[in-house]
Amino acid sequence: MRRLLPPTIALALVLAACSSDDEASSTTTPAPPTTAESAADPDQTDPDPTETTETTGTTGTTDPTGTDAGTIEWGPCDTPGPLECGALEVPLDHGDPDGEQITIALTRLPASGAAADRIGSLVINPGGPGGSGVEAITTFAATIPTDVTEVFDLVGFDPRGVGESSAVTCDLVRDDGVELVTAGDRATWEAQLGRLLDQFATCTAEPAALLAAVGTNNAARDLDLIRAAVGDEQLTFLGFSYGTRLGATYAELFPDRVRALVLDGAVKPTTDLGSTFDEQVGGFDRAFGNFADACDADPDCILREIGPTRDVVAALRAEIAELGSFTTDDPDRVLTAAEFDLGIIAALYSREAWPFLAQGLYLAETNADGTLLQVLGDGYADRRADGTYSNLSEANAFINCADDPARPTVDEMWQRADALGDGSEFFGEYLRGTTGCLGLPDSADPLVLGPAEGAPPILVIGTTGDPATPYEWAIELADFLDSGVLYTVEAEGHTAYTRAACANDVVNAYLIDLELPEAGASCSENATTDFFPPAGSTAPEQVVAFADCLREEGLDIEPVTVADVLADPTGEQLFASIDPSDPADAAAVTACQDLLPG
Repeated sequence: MRRLLPPTIALALVLAACSSDDEASSTTTPAPPTTAESAADPDQTDPDPTETTETTGTTGTTDPTGTDAGTIEWGPCDTPGPLECGALEVPLDHGDPDGEQITIALTRLPASGAAADRIGSLVINPGGPGGSGVEAITTFAATIPTDVTEVFDLVGFDPRGVGESSAVTCDLVRDDGVELVTAGDRATWEAQLGRLLDQFATCTAEPAALLAAVGTNNAARDLDLIRAAVGDEQLTFLGFSYGTRLGATYAELFPDRVRALVLDGAVKPTTDLGSTFDEQVGGFDRAFGNFADACDADPDCILREIGPTRDVVAALRAEIAELGSFTTDDPDRVLTAAEFDLGIIAALYSREAWPFLAQGLYLAETNADGTLLQVLGDGYADRRADGTYSNLSEANAFINCADDPARPTVDEMWQRADALGDGSEFFGEYLRGTTGCLGLPDSADPLVLGPAEGAPPILVIGTTGDPATPYEWAIELADFLDSGVLYTVEAEGHTAYTRAACANDVVNAYLIDLELPEAGASCSENATTDFFPPAGSTAPEQVVAFADCLREEGLDIEPVTVADVLADPTGEQLFASIDPSDPADAAAVTACQDLLPG
């Protein structure tokens, strides 16, 4: 699932050219999506080109480890700004390096500090599997502390099978495509399986052999070629969620090529991937319980107006089952019963989404309005502001099943799915719909796992309230790795770095200076977190207030809701009509910009 974009990104395209500086209104160049400090000092003279990473040009060809690195031709991305884009050709089959090649797409934000202080590249995987590192770099550029971005190039890539790289694509039903399955209802489960098998039959890739070659082992080998192509003797890597599986596999395959690995939101170290679902159930149940308890105890949680959270959700499930669906602001879309559950599950990934989950449940209960819950679920499916979807769903399925050699029969899979549903207190009917790897290619290269003997210390981050990768998995991974070091973050939501401020200094010190926390070290965000801020104070609500102000200033834009902002967090669609070069538009933005989140 994509992360909620931070306030510093929202409306970057608009504000870049509509600042209070009169001269700024004459340019249409978007502002860099950075943190509060600029990503580059405009007064800094260009250093000797032999001492710094090129802003454009080629990297690669020479690697101290002897790896045949290949080259990356860096150049401007399609969207103006500081990011650079490139591509690297890698073997489809690493056992045949001179054979057929596929393309790995990359994005880079060059280090903003002095050339002499540059350490190298920080390669990032946002999770999934199937998450786009190319797209995620925009978010990370705005949220990773400047201590890190000054000394590292941030490099994101789309793993094989994903996004802009050589990708898997399927004609999937992405809206209203899932049903709830009640206990023992094998007929509904088999009907859903049949529809899914028909959809999997449409899947293609170029080359076709890629469909069976998208597993994590190959992605780790690609990662080593990326390391070499950016010119680093050893890899510095930041992996979230699935990225911890990728990082751990890399460490096992190439332990001597590791400089620093941050594995945040650890995936259970096992080759029996099907068994992890049973433990994930507990994580989501625990997270929902934490959300409900926090809401019931906070006067600012809007659900307190209509009843205890668990009772509200139970009543809504009964209502949507009777009605069949809730309406939304989009006349062509409805919120189904399964999407109701998906919206809740998606919101549990981020404590920043808790207020919007409460608002969505409130609107559903008071108005049978499913708009906000639908938008939350859309984030899980990686639906874009223009209504299109990434290939996250199919990439996720193909990568997971390339890693997992187990292929249960239909009977065995039904029994597992039914038991999975029985094991969940809150989401059993949704989870019972799982069909595992039925209909997908057999694994040709099952996941390689091992203790990564000989690797330097690896930092494993575990969040106590993580719904998707339960905290216990971080303990297991740190113990499993020969050099694993666990750092515990007491917080809610999925992953910690850049989300839980108390973790940032620890991760920064490790990435920059290779300093490790003491054994058993931890920090806590829960004691200081306001999970339900007062009405009007969340970032999306402030963007709504900004839009209202623009209309009051005479701009002809449509009314904006919180759901609209969550669906289009950059404002690219919402504020497309604003012309920064128009004096009236620029004046309106200047008059209203103080309403935006800082």
